[in-house]
Amino acid sequence: MPLFIWAQATSHAFKLAFTMVSMAEVFDKTWFVALVMAMRFPTMHFTVFWGCFAALLVHVVLAAVFGYSISRFLSVSQLDFLAAGVYGVFTVMYGYDWYKSEAGSDVIAAGKEEIEEEISQEVEGAQYGTVAPKKPTQMEASLAQVSRVFWQCFMVVLIAEFGDRTQIAMIGVHASQPLLPVMWGSAAAFGMLTLSAVAVSSFLDGRKLSQSFVKAAIALSFAAFTLVAVHDGMKARGHEMQSLPHLFSLQFQVIGNDNQTM
Repeated sequence: MPLFIWAQATSHAFKLAFTMVSMAEVFDKTWFVALVMAMRFPTMHFTVFWGCFAALLVHVVLAAVFGYSISRFLSVSQLDFLAAGVYGVFTVMYGYDWYKSEAGSDVIAAGKEEIEEEISQEVEGAQYGTVAPKKPTQMEASLAQVSRVFWQCFMVVLIAEFGDRTQIAMIGVHASQPLLPVMWGSAAAFGMLTLSAVAVSSFLDGRKLSQSFVKAAIALSFAAFTLVAVHDGMKARGHEMQSLPHLFSLQFQVIGNDNQTM
């Protein structure tokens, strides 16, 4: 593959993955996990970021594995049309979410309330039945708190992302686009979003954002991703159809050589 074409395909896959993950994850459950945990531990933003981001990187790898496995059984055009179908379904789902959104509903308040309740339940469950240990040193206490916050963020995000719309969309784009650029784009988007949630945690008190606006923006974005995937599928199908005569001629040539040998 010429270097220019390779660079163009790599850039397209990176931008597609970065944009798709960014739009799907903004104000999603995992974004609010990072936000709420950063508000709970205002002096441990570094730990909160890496706990959440590490779990999301695990999901990037899982999506890459599943996407690559699917790509071994389907042609390029079929993969593009499959991705278009996934994006189209998400367009309808987010469009329905927008339609059902209540007038004046605040996406920030709703997300924070849901995540705070889930985190509180997990903390209570983890503490139930534990025996108070001996009093640790200051260093041990600090390290224990860092470890506890890191693994709490990691596990909450890891579990929350399983079966999420973003994970399914990532599998589709990993299957239909070059693997490494999609992984880089997905990881970059997750890193940016996690960092943004941690960074703005101290500035969101009293702020409101329309839930219907967010859902409409995401639905329109997935509609655009659907059109791009359909365009890529049609283009790939054209290349596949053009290569068929050449494959048939090679096949007949091999058959003719075999007959001459016999």
